[in-house]
Amino acid sequence: MANSVLAPIRSALTKHPSPEDAASVVHGTPVGALVTAFNAIAFAANSYQDGNAVFLAFWLPAVLVLCLTMTRKSRKAARHRVSRVSPRAARILARTSALLALPWAALVVYVFAAHGPGEPMIVMLVCVGMLSGGAFMLHRAFVAALCYMLTILVPVIFSLHFGGWDQAWSVTAFAAAYGVFLAYFAFTAGETARQRDDSVAALSDAVARLKRAHDENFLLANVDDVTGLVNRKAFNDRLREAVDRQKAGGCSFSLLLMDLDRFKNVNDLFGHGVGDELLAEVSRRLRANLSEGDLIGRLGGDEFCILLPGATDEAAIQSIAGRLLRVLHGPARLTGGVVYPGASFGAAICPDDAADPVDLLLRADLALNHAKETGRGQCVTFNDQLRQQLIASDEIEAGLRIALREDRLSIAYQPKISLRDGQAVGAEALVRWKTAGGENIPPDRFLSIAAERGVLPDLSRHIAEMIAGHILTWRRAALSPGKIALNIHPDDLKSPELLMSTIAMFEAQGIDGNDLLLEITEGCFIGRGTDMAAMVLDSLADRGYELSLDDFGTGHASLSHLKKIPVSEVKIDRSFVAGLAVRRDDRAIVAAIAEITKGMGIRSVAEGVEHDTQRAILTEMGIDLGQGHLWSRPITAEQYASFLGKDGVKRRA
Repeated sequence: MANSVLAPIRSALTKHPSPEDAASVVHGTPVGALVTAFNAIAFAANSYQDGNAVFLAFWLPAVLVLCLTMTRKSRKAARHRVSRVSPRAARILARTSALLALPWAALVVYVFAAHGPGEPMIVMLVCVGMLSGGAFMLHRAFVAALCYMLTILVPVIFSLHFGGWDQAWSVTAFAAAYGVFLAYFAFTAGETARQRDDSVAALSDAVARLKRAHDENFLLANVDDVTGLVNRKAFNDRLREAVDRQKAGGCSFSLLLMDLDRFKNVNDLFGHGVGDELLAEVSRRLRANLSEGDLIGRLGGDEFCILLPGATDEAAIQSIAGRLLRVLHGPARLTGGVVYPGASFGAAICPDDAADPVDLLLRADLALNHAKETGRGQCVTFNDQLRQQLIASDEIEAGLRIALREDRLSIAYQPKISLRDGQAVGAEALVRWKTAGGENIPPDRFLSIAAERGVLPDLSRHIAEMIAGHILTWRRAALSPGKIALNIHPDDLKSPELLMSTIAMFEAQGIDGNDLLLEITEGCFIGRGTDMAAMVLDSLADRGYELSLDDFGTGHASLSHLKKIPVSEVKIDRSFVAGLAVRRDDRAIVAAIAEITKGMGIRSVAEGVEHDTQRAILTEMGIDLGQGHLWSRPITAEQYASFLGKDGVKRRA
C-alpha cells in the first residue's frame, strides 16, 4: 500500500524536465521576476515608515539586481532551441528557482524570527501570493516548484517557532496543508501540460503524415515517376486552363508535340531500364533548354508535350524547336552504351489553329505525323495543307459514323488456297465501305482516321459481329469455311480490354481458335502505345488463336518479331510476289523467307498471286498457301459459300 502511494510521488520527484518544460520556465521567468520586483517595491514603499530603512536599503536593491539578472539570463536562454535538458541544467533550474524565492525567505526571517519592524500580516499575505505565483510559474518543472515553495515555507515555519509566536503551530499546519495543495496543483498542472504537449505533438504528426500522404498522392496523380514531368492528366488540366485564359482575353500560345525517333529500338536492344534512362535524360535536356514558364509533360511512352506561352507564331516555334532538336540529337551515355535519341515535333497555335484543348492536340498530332512521314528530325507546324487534310478526315469520320449507324459496311472474303492440292483452306476477311453516293472508300484511308478519331473500337466490334454472323450462317449450311483471318489493327492492341471483349463475343457464340486466325502487321509492335502488344498476343495464342504476320519482309524488324511473338503463319508481301518471274532479287527474297519458315515450322502464304507462273514458282519453292486474283478476288459471304461448294470442300457431318 505504501509503495502504491509513494510511487507517484517518487515518479514526480525523479521526472526529468522535458525541453518544453524548461522552455515554459524560461519564458515564465521574466514575468515572475517582474512580479517579484513589483511586490518588493510595493512592500518597501509600505514598510519604509516602520523603521525598516536599513534593512530595505540592502534588501530591495538585492531583490532588484536578482530580478534583473534572472530576466537577462532567461531572455538569453530563450534564444537557443533546447533539444534535451541535461541533469546539470535541471539542477541549475532548481537552484535558480530557490534563488528567486530567497528574498522572501529573508524577509520572513527578518520580520518573524528577528522581530524586525514590519506588519506580520502583510508579510504573510505577500509570501502566500508569491508562493501561489511561483507554483503557477514553475508547474512544468515540479522539482523546481518544490524548491521555490520550500525556500519560503521552511523559513516561515522556522521563524514562527524561533520567534516564539503563539500562532506558530496553527500557521505550521496551514503552511503544510497549503504547501501540499500547491505541490498537488503544480504536479497536476504539469502533467496536464505535458499531456497537452503529447496531444499537440500527436496531432501535428498526424497532420504532417496527412500532408505527406497528400503530397505523395498528388505526385502519383500528376507527376510522371520516370521523368519527374507532369503526366498526361496534369498536362491536359493545365492545357485546359491555358485555353480558358486565352478565351478570357489572354495571349495566344503554342503547343509542341514531340516523339523520340526509333525509341522502340532502344527498348528492344538495351531493355526498358535503359529506355527509362533515355526518357529521363531527354526530360533533363528539355528542362535545361526551355524557359521557366514553359510547361513540359510526358503523355506516355516516348511522347512529350510542351506548352509555350511565349511562342505565338511559326518563327518563334521553329526557333525553339530547332534549339531542342540540336540538343536532343546529341549523344546520350546510358548504361547500355551511347545512344543518339533524335526527335520529331508537331506544333499548333491557339487560337489560330484551334481554340479547344482536344482539337489543339489533334492538330499538333497531325503535324507530328507529317513530320515523321516526311523524314523525321524536324518540326512541322499545322498549316493549310494539313488543314485541308483535316477537313477531308472530318468528312470521312462523319461518313463512317453514319455508315456504322446505317449498316453500310460490308465484309469481303478472299480465299486462301493450298498450293499442294488447290483446296481452299480459309479466307481473309476484308472490310469494305461504299458510300450512299456509290464511292468506294479504301480501307487504309478510313481505318487510319477511325483510329485517330476514336471510332475504331465501334468499327472493330461491328466488323467482328458481321464476321461472326457469316460464320454461323455457313455452319447452318453445313459448310466448312476453314479459318477466317480477322485483321487486328495496331490500335486494337492499345486497348486490350476491348479486343478481349470481342474475343469473348466470338466464344459466346461457339467461335474460337478453330474458326478464327488473327492477322497482325508490324505496326502492332512499333509506334506509340504498343508496349503491351507482345503480352496481349501471347495471351491470345495461349487461348488457341493462331497469329498470322502480314506484309512480312517489308518492315525493318520482322525477323525479330518471329522470335518474340508466337506466330504460326507469315504472309509474303505482294510486292515480292509480283516480280517473281522477272526479278532475281524478288525470287531470292521469297526463297529466303520460304527457308526461314520451313526451319521455324511456320506456314507461309504468298499474297497477290495473279498468274499461273507465279503459282508454279511458289510451289517449287515450298510456299504453303497462296492468295490472289488467280483464284478469286475478294467476294461476298454468299459468293464465298458458293466458292466453297464449287471447289468441293467437305461439308460438315
